[in-house]
Amino acid sequence: MDGAVDVTLITDAGRSASLPGGLRELLDVAVRAMSDGQEVIVATKDRVVTAQEAADFLGVSRPTLIRILDLGEIPYERPNSHRRIKLADLVAYKDHREMSRAALDDLLESSADLDEYDSGEFVRTR
Repeated sequence: MDGAVDVTLITDAGRSASLPGGLRELLDVAVRAMSDGQEVIVATKDRVVTAQEAADFLGVSRPTLIRILDLGEIPYERPNSHRRIKLADLVAYKDHREMSRAALDDLLESSADLDEYDSGEFVRTR
């Protein structure tokens, strides 16, 4: 960790306790992200979220999320009338979507370098 600070906790009883390395690293990443204005969520991957929470996580509307779920792109459970989605499945979907977008960007850049597209005719919308 670049610039990491050695952190020690002081318990209510006045005893000092060092943070485990993994927790120090987690806090370091969280603090850096927050200082860049990013939202930080700390949760276990087996956490189950509502459709609205899932939509918020992906940055899409709830109806868009429902379409994604109905297409089978993200697994979900429906124990009653409400859909429940595992956070791990959302993270996997988001990672896959970001990798696909990066691959598309690379392809478009390569095509532009080869002058296969007239820059005035093709506009990326997302």
